[in-house]
Amino acid sequence: MSRYTLRYFNIQGLCEALRLLLTASGVDWTEEHPEWPREKPNQPLGHLPVLVVSNADGKGELALSETLVIERYIAREYGLLPTDNLAAARQEQLRDQLHGVWSTHMEYMHSTGERSAELVTKFEQDAECLVGMHVAALQRNGNNGHYFGDALSYVDLAAYAFFKFFSNAGPRSLEAKIGLLDYTHIPEMSKLMAVVEASRSLEPYFAAEKVNGARLATRFK
Repeated sequence: MSRYTLRYFNIQGLCEALRLLLTASGVDWTEEHPEWPREKPNQPLGHLPVLVVSNADGKGELALSETLVIERYIAREYGLLPTDNLAAARQEQLRDQLHGVWSTHMEYMHSTGERSAELVTKFEQDAECLVGMHVAALQRNGNNGHYFGDALSYVDLAAYAFFKFFSNAGPRSLEAKIGLLDYTHIPEMSKLMAVVEASRSLEPYFAAEKVNGARLATRFK
């Protein structure tokens, strides 16, 4: 079996869904926090995250970049995405929507002036659409805490990470201003959060969090 090393900052950021995927898959993985920006030239595309994939003997290393590429590689490799292309696309569509709203938030955190105001409007519209679409998907599946079927899937873990991020993104975040993504006010999402937290395959993740505390959402305060 392959071994994995995740390189990223010690924050939730782009990588909490990937940490959940690696843990749920039961694979041998570790995490490194490269010194930045000193280690920037040593990354394949000059940014993080990076997943280093090694054979069991430590040979034949391959470094993958780009968050969604890494997530889908792990999800496909360990059965968290269906093999049917259309069924997989339904999950990937929901995941990409989550990533789009997250990306708008992060651009807002770096923006000023007119662009900042535009991003507030975009975030509000997109977040409202996201909640409606995701609630409908959970309802179609019987509101059992999963988007599809009755077992953990890629989009379950991605949604958990997304709503966890916005639950503690800090006072500067767009969610603090708008308040559309509070999962405690969304019964279907509250159910999903509880089901994920009760998953036996994720016990190592939540045990480590109890010892070390939850990571900060971002480096912004």
